[in-house]
Amino acid sequence: MKVIEDIIKKHKQVALLIGNGPNLAAGIMPSWKELLLSISDNALAIDTEGLSNTEVYDLVQLTLGNGIDAKQRVREKLELTSSDCLDVHKRLMSLAIAHGCPVLTTNFDAAFEKSVGAKMYHIEAEGFTRYYPWKSYYGFAQHTLPTDGFGIWKVHGDVKYKDSIRLGLTDYMGSAQRARDIIHKGAGRLYNEYTTELWQGCKTLLHIWFNLPIVIVGFGFGIDEVFLRWLLIERKRFANTTEKPMNVYYVTKGTPLPAIRNLMHNLGVTIKSVSSFDEIYG
Repeated sequence: MKVIEDIIKKHKQVALLIGNGPNLAAGIMPSWKELLLSISDNALAIDTEGLSNTEVYDLVQLTLGNGIDAKQRVREKLELTSSDCLDVHKRLMSLAIAHGCPVLTTNFDAAFEKSVGAKMYHIEAEGFTRYYPWKSYYGFAQHTLPTDGFGIWKVHGDVKYKDSIRLGLTDYMGSAQRARDIIHKGAGRLYNEYTTELWQGCKTLLHIWFNLPIVIVGFGFGIDEVFLRWLLIERKRFANTTEKPMNVYYVTKGTPLPAIRNLMHNLGVTIKSVSSFDEIYG
């Protein structure tokens, strides 16, 4: 994990954005496309070539009979077992705890919080919705702001709240619209109040996204990640407006695909390539 530690040491505080990579490295979860196909009643009828994960989910939903809950099936597939090894997750979370790093994750499952015994907290209960629990995190202490220290924040939803799970294109569009309203609308929008604790997103995970350097780990950032790709563009827009450095690092094994490399280059994201996954998760 030296590559991550070296970045952390360059800044007063950083946040981590972690994807499904640790789950795949630990062998406790399938790829998202495999997971989505596994909940279908007729997976063989779906040709997935050239399709994004969001499109696969929407097509799987169309194969299910009336009254069958696709997200409940996903939730059941993501349940951890007593034999699941969470050593990779524990190493990453221990690093984050040691340096007071908030952790943003696209994973719905409970592996990160279970690996270190973290409990759920809410920045505030007012306005809580099980569809977008963006004020809730797993940690060891009650925070006033999301940037106060270590906490595990679920960007795409949490198995604890089935309705929060973001899988289809409609789900992602809903997240983008909700975030857009917080960032751009109202007297407390980000560009009016970002220098204080008064902006309307200061109690949500968006406060982390726009206020701390970000280290991206175990995340492909493919074209199906429409919400986070949009948020990355919004962070660049915010950096340009405030004349602040981008301070986003993308840690990846080998050379990223041209489309990913071009996106990161155009947005001023620093790419950190390593030769093996051991350098990230070891």
